[in-house]
Amino acid sequence: MLRTWTDTHYKLEDEDWLYIATHEEQGSASLVCPGYARDGEGFSIHFTTAHTHLLEHLLAALRILKAQQEALYHYPEPEKQSHLIR
Repeated sequence: MLRTWTDTHYKLEDEDWLYIATHEEQGSASLVCPGYARDGEGFSIHFTTAHTHLLEHLLAALRILKAQQEALYHYPEPEKQSHLIR
């Protein structure tokens, strides 16, 4: 496995094409963002079952952020209907 001393940061955009590749013989899966969809700057992150707990925490954090964003959305007030009897 390739190792580096330099940390790399990738910011995924909403329109980035991602897919999951499973490696049954290794008991693992990869998150793949192909280079041809990112001007040659693709990557793959290989996860094993030992990472399940961490990935569940990541999903929980993203769900909390989504809920906070939805709570901030201001729904438009409905139009007042003069023909309704109250």
